[in-house]
Amino acid sequence: NVGLSRRRIVEACEASLRRLGTDYIDLYQAHNFDSLTPLDETLRAFDDLIREGKVRYAGCSNYSGWQLMKAHSIADRLGIRRYISQQINYSLLARDAEHELVPAGLDQGTGIMAWSPLQFGLLSGKFRRGLAKPEESRLNTLEAPGTVDEQRLFRIVDVLAEIAGERGVSISQVALNWVARKPGVDTVIFGARNEAQLRDNLAAATWELSEAEVTLLDEVSALPLPYP
Repeated sequence: NVGLSRRRIVEACEASLRRLGTDYIDLYQAHNFDSLTPLDETLRAFDDLIREGKVRYAGCSNYSGWQLMKAHSIADRLGIRRYISQQINYSLLARDAEHELVPAGLDQGTGIMAWSPLQFGLLSGKFRRGLAKPEESRLNTLEAPGTVDEQRLFRIVDVLAEIAGERGVSISQVALNWVARKPGVDTVIFGARNEAQLRDNLAAATWELSEAEVTLLDEVSALPLPYP
């Protein structure tokens, strides 16, 4: 019982409402693209739930650029509600989304929710050049997507540490601040191992990087331009 068929979406929504003890869900998201279910079936199911008042808005997660645009095109053709948001992996280490997903979001007015803005803890300051890897880390039990270029990671963290030291804040706050300031990003989604981490991460919303600091981080984390 997986995927984005109408039956699956409706049953999962009803189950969530029961567990949450609420009458509606603010944002109901497709976690991944389902290549086995027609997109019009998925979008009609979301739209029906919105019309019934069980869901306020629908969004997608981990779609590619063409999948997002196909969904928008189908919704427009059918005259039903579009995805209002896209939840994507976006951080100083994961900037691939800037090639298509971010521009598509800006062009289409689709809000961005950035997941893993600290890239599974790699940008928290625990992973430094010449130091042993920490005993406590999400990466001990969860593999980060893709291959991590350690030298690129260390270059980025060096700049994060420099800015953090000058501002008297944590490295995590600088990394979170960078993502939150990027065009199209409406919110960031991060985890915390304890209350101290949570409070520190939340403090990233109390200040802003300067344009010069953003430029430094942009340059050290830059990726080669793709074709076309």
